[in-house]
Amino acid sequence: MTTSAFQYYLKSLNTLLRGVKNPGIVFSLFFRRSTKYAARVNLKSGETFMVFSLMDLWILKETLLDRQYEQVSLPLQDGWTIVDIGAALGDYAVWAAKQTPHGRLIAVEPFPPSVSLLRSNLEKNHIFNVEVFAGAIAAASGSTTLKVEQGSIVQNSTAVGQKSGQTVEVKTASLEDLFAQYEITKCDYLKMGCEGGEYEILFSASQQSLAKIDRICMEVHDGMTEHNRQDMIEFLEMAGYRTRLTVNPVHAELAYLYAIKNSLEKEHA
Repeated sequence: MTTSAFQYYLKSLNTLLRGVKNPGIVFSLFFRRSTKYAARVNLKSGETFMVFSLMDLWILKETLLDRQYEQVSLPLQDGWTIVDIGAALGDYAVWAAKQTPHGRLIAVEPFPPSVSLLRSNLEKNHIFNVEVFAGAIAAASGSTTLKVEQGSIVQNSTAVGQKSGQTVEVKTASLEDLFAQYEITKCDYLKMGCEGGEYEILFSASQQSLAKIDRICMEVHDGMTEHNRQDMIEFLEMAGYRTRLTVNPVHAELAYLYAIKNSLEKEHA
């Protein structure tokens, strides 16, 4: 482990211990071998989540304590329509819905146990402006195989080349069909955390669908498909967005990519 990685993890542990009302859960999850039963995490900011693993808790830290998405993009505005692809346990959906009480959020999650946990965490946090699509977004509507990390609610992937090992069949919708189903004529903010699936989703999207999306904030993954972050940057810039990349402090293959339409960027300048 590099010195910078050690410092990052040490700082992250401190963030968790300072941000959680029941800090003992951090150590409990660290030593837990089974992910059969959920554990309750109470954050000092007021949210409550059921989680199964230390990785779930880490995701909560990044989204609600580090405010990672807010760091790499503009703050959310109340009244926006937001689409969360890869909602997992509902960390971002809960946080974003609280920032936009008069807005609307579509949470997309294909893995059945994650969908159940997502719905539970929305209910526990009294979130009522989120609609759940239990499926994956892909090039076309139908079905696909989802690679499942054993014992994990997060980090499951539909990416091509990532489907060996344990898989489940899940339904899919194209981005265009998702927008049609939920009558979305304008997506103010598209958040994506779909473990390599971002390339298929956006590269296959119609021009009409892309034209509805004002801002995009996503995790981009190198090494999971034939594509990489530079391919995504070039694609989005050709589609009329201005991009900004923030590299993960520990994992070189991961980064956050923020994109905003050039016309909107000029308005904020």
